[in-house]
Amino acid sequence: MIEPDEFSNFETLEPSTIEFAREATKIFKKRYGKVSPGIVDDLRKFADVPMTTQARINDKHSARLYKEKGIYRLVVDRKEVASSSSLITWFSVSDDFDRVAYFETDGSDEGVLYILKSGTVQEKITGFFHQVLFFGDTYYAVQAFRGNNIPAGVPLNSQRVTLNGDIVWGDDVSEVEFISLYNFGEECIAAVGNWLKASIYRGKLKDPASWTKEVSIEHPAYPLGIRDGAIYLLEYAGYGAISRNGEIIVKFENPVEEFSGSIEPAMMLGDRLLAFTLKDAKLLPVVYDLAGSRQSVLPAYEFSALSASCHDMERAVFYSTSMGKPEIVYSYAGEKLVSVSENNLLDVEMKEGFVLNGNTKVHYFLGSGKSSRHDRAVVYGYGGFNIGVTPGYRPSYAYLLSKGTDIIFCNLRGGNEYGEEWHLQGTRENKINVFDDFRCVLEHLRKQGYRVVIEGASNGGLLTSYALLNFHALINGAVVGKPVIDMLRFHKLLAGVYWTNEYGNPDDASDRRFLSSYSPYHNIKDLVYPPSLIWIRMNDDRVHPAHGMKFYARLKKTGSTTYLRADFSGGHIGLRHEAMLDESADIIAFIQSCLDG
Repeated sequence: MIEPDEFSNFETLEPSTIEFAREATKIFKKRYGKVSPGIVDDLRKFADVPMTTQARINDKHSARLYKEKGIYRLVVDRKEVASSSSLITWFSVSDDFDRVAYFETDGSDEGVLYILKSGTVQEKITGFFHQVLFFGDTYYAVQAFRGNNIPAGVPLNSQRVTLNGDIVWGDDVSEVEFISLYNFGEECIAAVGNWLKASIYRGKLKDPASWTKEVSIEHPAYPLGIRDGAIYLLEYAGYGAISRNGEIIVKFENPVEEFSGSIEPAMMLGDRLLAFTLKDAKLLPVVYDLAGSRQSVLPAYEFSALSASCHDMERAVFYSTSMGKPEIVYSYAGEKLVSVSENNLLDVEMKEGFVLNGNTKVHYFLGSGKSSRHDRAVVYGYGGFNIGVTPGYRPSYAYLLSKGTDIIFCNLRGGNEYGEEWHLQGTRENKINVFDDFRCVLEHLRKQGYRVVIEGASNGGLLTSYALLNFHALINGAVVGKPVIDMLRFHKLLAGVYWTNEYGNPDDASDRRFLSSYSPYHNIKDLVYPPSLIWIRMNDDRVHPAHGMKFYARLKKTGSTTYLRADFSGGHIGLRHEAMLDESADIIAFIQSCLDG
């Protein structure tokens, strides 16, 4: 029996709720505010370094988006066309690189779309934009409809393709699906789907009415290209595969990297296919010919995470990071891999290991700096949405490594580190597997004599809030970031409807039973739990800040040491640089207090 929700008013974000968040943050700042400024000064060394987030090339032109000292810079053919202290989350270019689109935000999903021609701003549009595809003298935009002014017949949160502000395609796309557009010459391919399925549409680039469904697949899939009229698809079935007109030509031995807007996890270069696969979550680029025969494995640094990639018909450039290296750049052409540059900011010893959860092997990475005492660690986990956890660079973790704290990344079910089945074993009623995988890693570290603080954000905040309540004997503190915690109401709040295919639908009686059995908000007991920090962003328009506030308020009633830290400037995606440094320093201060005992 679920009790009435005494803190449901937090969902309204009325003035009293804002004041509650401010007062709770003052309490946190009173405890840690004197420590954080000193951490900020040291943290800059690790946060101000240049890091590329997206790149594009063709045989004549190049474009790159990178962040340095808090400023995002977009450079086209070595000329800076845009810079901002806000976040630039993605960009697109026309075939001749003369027209540029980029999306700027203060950290929310909503932001401003800029359209440039020859370096001059032509349009500036506010909304929820995910992509621009240039063609002819105009462009398609993939736009999400949230908030106000939703067109008649368009479900809340759903995406549509627009041209000159008018919807031209996507009437059948539901509110739990995403659209990605690709042009190959005069043809267009639209990939529609989510973490569990895909539909591929094909037609004439300039005629959306001609885009008709080619195939429906019960797993994610994305187009790689068209050769001799045949569509090549990257399919996330098993460990991943490449198909040609529906026929599988490559079955990967290891899972392919997860897909994101700035990363091309597989690409076609002339008569070759380059796929970024994962071997126990380590980077393993593999080259195939178009018939599917394996040609070579590229000798890239394996303890790294892919951060950006791009290619033309002859050359691929890809960027990766590791725990101590903010950027590693490679170029591949003529069947040769060349190391272009590497920023080795911090010497980190990398190890990996496995623990057993029943018959399931759970992999983890362990990074240690030179001053490590091997007795204190931050353990990070996520476990969801087909997203793999790879050993990439994070400024706050680089800082902690430099101070002697070990960092552990866990490869839990729900991610894609071992293929689609690994993902499905951590979804819906199987979510408990994710939590138990995490527990096994924590038990192993405890036996090694570690003091442990767990950390996770968003879906990872669900993981750490559950672990706080259920594995409290194994941890010394918990950091719960911008979390999904109320598993009976998440689908009613902001973008939560998108996640019902991953978590289940609370409006379905059978789904509600397993969701209520583990929902952290509904399973707090009358116990004194280890210290916890719940951090939220009040302008988060993806995960409602009420999740964190409700959990904090109910947890506080148990007499446990718990803090709420609210930011009032950014959103789910991120913050401006100074606010990010302040937030990171506060989290680090809390972590260090827990580890110091």
